[in-house]
Amino acid sequence: MNRVLKWVLLICAASVVVNGLLYWGTGNRDVIINLCSSTGLGVLSAVWLLFLRKRQ
Repeated sequence: MNRVLKWVLLICAASVVVNGLLYWGTGNRDVIINLCSSTGLGVLSAVWLLFLRKRQ
């Protein structure tokens, strides 16, 4: 579980960077939805990862 959450967090971070660059380059508002979604998923997985570490 710990390894899966680390990969999800890494993929979310990469997605935030890519979507940020896309929004900066194009100014398309549809990209903001993807940016917020990947940020939210990254925050949730980071909180869950911290919860798992404290539990061990």
